[in-house]
Amino acid sequence: MADKFSAADVEALLVACHRRCCVCHRFCGVKMEIDHIIPLGEGGPSTRENGIPVCFECHAEIHSYNVDHPRGRKFRAEELRKHRDQWFELCKVRPEVFNVNVLSAEAGPLQALIDELEFNRAVANQKDPHGCMFSDEQFRKAISQGSIAILKEDLKEAIVKAYVAMGAANQRMTSAAMHSPAVGDIHHKGASKAAQECGIVIDAAHASLLMFLRSE
Repeated sequence: MADKFSAADVEALLVACHRRCCVCHRFCGVKMEIDHIIPLGEGGPSTRENGIPVCFECHAEIHSYNVDHPRGRKFRAEELRKHRDQWFELCKVRPEVFNVNVLSAEAGPLQALIDELEFNRAVANQKDPHGCMFSDEQFRKAISQGSIAILKEDLKEAIVKAYVAMGAANQRMTSAAMHSPAVGDIHHKGASKAAQECGIVIDAAHASLLMFLRSE
């Protein structure tokens, strides 16, 4: 059984939903996934009938339910199928729904977090400890919107670990900036080392988040 949808099926599904999420109906542009309604792990096929276009945030919501520690209501296959079919029909017979709100391709909190991790990876690779500081704006925003809370524990741990390391590195870089650079200066060496070491945990968090968003 194929584990990926065919290009033709992906195109048909994206056209049918007008690149809007079938659950929240937000316009997403390129920031979409075709999810399996019946997961691959449960024998679900990679067919058009078993596919649903969703945004990154709704994809995370669908796969975040923990059966060992149930909280809230789990998305079930039949519900997802009805969400998709209802939205496809609405798009087909009532195109005026697209005029209700201004179309927006603003990144959702998880996409913004991916972008911020990529920015922070570049910061980790900079040579000068006096350079750009690590950013945590999107991380804090994702927390405030509850997007971190819905993630699986191992993924949440990887992301939090990365931002804790970046916070500590920012402290080291701030301290180094208060001292005049000198050969062998412990403050500048410590700041450079802390920033570079962040690259490892940033890469791990970034890879884990991408893998989760593409998981079934």
